[in-house]
Parts: sequence; structure tokens; C-alpha cells
Amino acid sequence: MLHASVGLAQQERLDSLWSPGASHTTASLRGLAVTPGIVWASGQRGTFLRSTDAGATWITDSVPGAAAFDFRGVAALDARTALLMVAAQDTARIYRTTDAGRTWAVVYDDRRPGAFLDAIAVWDRRRAIALGDPMDGVFVVLLSDDDGAHWTRAPPTALPRALPGEGAFAASNSCLITGPGGTAWFASGGGAVARVFHTTDFGRSWSVVDTPLPAGDGASGIFSLAFRDSLHGVAVGGDYQASDSVRANVALTSDGGRHWTLADPARATRFLSGVAYTGSSPDAPVVAVGTRGTWVSLDGGLIWSWTGSSPYNAVVATGGTAVAVGPHGAVATWSAFDYLRRSH
Repeated sequence: MLHASVGLAQQERLDSLWSPGASHTTASLRGLAVTPGIVWASGQRGTFLRSTDAGATWITDSVPGAAAFDFRGVAALDARTALLMVAAQDTARIYRTTDAGRTWAVVYDDRRPGAFLDAIAVWDRRRAIALGDPMDGVFVVLLSDDDGAHWTRAPPTALPRALPGEGAFAASNSCLITGPGGTAWFASGGGAVARVFHTTDFGRSWSVVDTPLPAGDGASGIFSLAFRDSLHGVAVGGDYQASDSVRANVALTSDGGRHWTLADPARATRFLSGVAYTGSSPDAPVVAVGTRGTWVSLDGGLIWSWTGSSPYNAVVATGGTAVAVGPHGAVATWSAFDYLRRSH
């Protein structure tokens, strides 16, 4: 919570740091991706958005023939090449564009019972990765090394077995993230323990560790991960069916994800579905969003302050500017510099 000395008027000023934009759609948006100079967003009814000015303005369109699909994930390999991920029961599908969204082709399509994709990301202009819920007791990890044109599944033997009921959450396209040198992490929930999986070889082999974040049912666990460097990261989540519940919904790591400790000792956050570092320095604000508002940390993720009630599903950062998307076509930008100036 904000300190008691922060009154309503100051709270309203902090909340106004989100600058709403025009998305030209009422579709719920959950996917966000950044490549130099470009921000992509995606959501329901086959909708995708593209911004060339850090989220200030958007061009909105839809993929022909995809109106029935919810694009809960988007990834950008370069200014013209992007991937859209369908999250639908018994339908795992990926679309690809090489002309900045003018045309799209289906490059992966799995309609087996149980197929469900949760997130998609890229390492560079050539390598990409997608995550799906477990099939036959093992998470589905899809890999591409040709700009997303073709996909193969990592061998099930490369991953630890999933726990009973364990899965990933397709809430913000950030339960899976990539890092330098072939590192990547993905997070889980739904099982008895919320866990983080880690690879250092472009997804060819994986390890897993337990985290202290609450889990234990199909609505609870880790929903989003972010790392500001190869060692320091944050995991956020909660229970989306009890989004007002105030509890320890944040965990931190300082060793690349090998160990996690609870942050937020005051249990001052509600449900969080997305998190992003706004810079690479230790004192850069960390911003987290959920259906009950926005929280910000100025100490690397240990202590959090509520800064507004507007609901958002996902957040990314580019050049000190956070970009968020949410229900009913909500899009907004938020300046870390302005927040630091106004909160002092």
C-alpha cells in the first residue's frame, strides 16, 4: 500500500501517470512484444496492434480468417517479422508475418486434444520459443531456428516431469521470457508448488526449482517473470479467481533463478499478471499490473506501492517507458521518469 502520508489527491496524480491511448478496438488485449522501435500487441477476435512510437499511437488490424481466435501471445523478431500465438483449447497455432502485418501465414498448427499454448518469445532475429501446457506429463516447448518459419518440439526427456495439475498461465505472454546466451525461464502454477524452469542452451535442456509463491489450485501460481540482467529477476502472480486477495504475490531471485525468496513483506499486492523492469539499473522502477491496478517498486521488487486502479493484463518496457494493455482494448503508456519526479 502507499504510505499513509499519501493522500487521495496525490494518489490520483500518481494514477494519472498512465496515459491512455486509442487502440481502435474493444478486444481484450494480453500479448505485448518489443523490438527496437516497434511495439506489438495482440488479443481477442484475431486482433493485433503495431506502434512505431513506444505505444503512443497504434495501427490496429486483424488476421483474415482468425476472428474466432484469441492471440494471447505475440513476439517480434525484427521490424517486419512477428509471430502471433493462439491460446485455445485443443488448438495450438502460430501465425507469422514478414511484411509488418500486411499478410500472415500459419506456421504451426496442432489440434490434438489437450494442445494449448501459453506464451511465445524470441532470443534474436533467428531463434524463437513457445510454451504449451503439459501433454503426456511434460510441458510442450516448441523451438524455431529459422525466424519462426518452422517449429519442432523439444524432446520430452529434456524437461522435468510436470506436477499433477501443473500448467502455465496464458494471461500476459510473460510466463515465458528469454535472456542472453540461450537462457530462458518459464513459470508454472496449478500444482502443489509454483515452479520456475530454466534453460541455458536455447531450450535443449531444462532444470526446475520450487518457489515460495502460493499455489495449490488451478487458479494460483506465477503469472509473469522479468529479469533486469542474468542474475536479478522477479516473479509475480496470485489467484486470479480471488484477485482482491492481498498476500505475498512477489518473489525475487539474485542468482539467475536458482533460488527465490518472498518479497513484499507487508503483503501489499493483489493479483498480478504482468511485470517489467523499466531499466537495467538497480534503482530503476519495477512496474507490475493486474486486474486490480498497478504496483511499483523502487528497490528492485522488495517493497511495492499501489499507484492506480485501472485494470491491465500485460506490461513491457522500452527506453524507460512502460506500455500496458488490458480489457476492452485498453492501451496506455507510463513514464518511469515522471513517476520518480512526481513521487518525491
